[in-house]
Amino acid sequence: MKSLNKFISREIRTSLLLISFSCLPVVLQAQVNLPANDLGLTSINDGVAGPAILYEAFLGSQNSTRLNDANGDKIPGDNSLHNFLFINHLAIVSKKPMLDGFPVAEILIPLVNVGIEVPPVLDENKFGLGDAIIGAGIQWPNKKLFGKTYFHRFLLNVIVPTGTYDKEKVVNVGSNVWSIMPYYAFTIYWDASNKWETSMRFRYMWNSKNNDPFVGLGVDETQPGQAFYMNYGVSYNVGKEFRVGAAGYFLQQLTDHQIAGNSIPNSKEMAFAVGPAFFKQYKTYMFRLTAAFDVAAKNRWSQTPFVNFTFTKVWPK
Repeated sequence: MKSLNKFISREIRTSLLLISFSCLPVVLQAQVNLPANDLGLTSINDGVAGPAILYEAFLGSQNSTRLNDANGDKIPGDNSLHNFLFINHLAIVSKKPMLDGFPVAEILIPLVNVGIEVPPVLDENKFGLGDAIIGAGIQWPNKKLFGKTYFHRFLLNVIVPTGTYDKEKVVNVGSNVWSIMPYYAFTIYWDASNKWETSMRFRYMWNSKNNDPFVGLGVDETQPGQAFYMNYGVSYNVGKEFRVGAAGYFLQQLTDHQIAGNSIPNSKEMAFAVGPAFFKQYKTYMFRLTAAFDVAAKNRWSQTPFVNFTFTKVWPK
């Protein structure tokens, strides 16, 4: 089961951070961003799982020399954004049947390094623990849908604001908000030999208020908007459980960000991305490599590839 994984924001959207740039009045407008999440991290065989203990390590990287303002225009100057994340994910799928499936529990702990440079007003680098994600739900293994092999899962995840956060700093690896994020994921194999598969994960995100926002805003609270997003992947088994395909994501923010209880006009984020994906399974080990390229975006900090490598080890029960 490829869980919730990615805990980080995909383009990693200044990854695991919530940034408010009111202290840069000319260069950037004040902003509130969606908290880090698993956008773009799940892909091939995402819905596949059975009773087992699973450990995953996610290594993600994004580097950009172009930063965008709220209108999507390039911020002048020699700017840069560098993100690196390492996420530890532990999941347990019980053998005890429940609702025609098996109970699931998981936890994800991210370690993040973020650097942003907007000369001459900002040059910050932060390294530390990001916000933890916990979750529980049901995994339904090896069912049939219209005669096709079908795995699916429903989980309720919560982002707990345990990450490093300092309201005096522009850049943080913690968001200082709680997020509730239910999701439904599935994998379907289209032929008897399981050559072709399609995987999708649909998620809703609700975010609480940040009652200690960046002091440069001069307000008592901010609140990221609600959002819907999906990760997807399609692949073909070329032999010996080596799959080649494509993967990506779609994000649409549903409500505006808020500052001091007031909606920020035209602040809804949108992104659509696609790129190559590779998957290899060897016994109880799995490896995934994806690169997501934004082909459309709005109110996003940058549009650069997000590269993710995932290592998975499964101990079947």
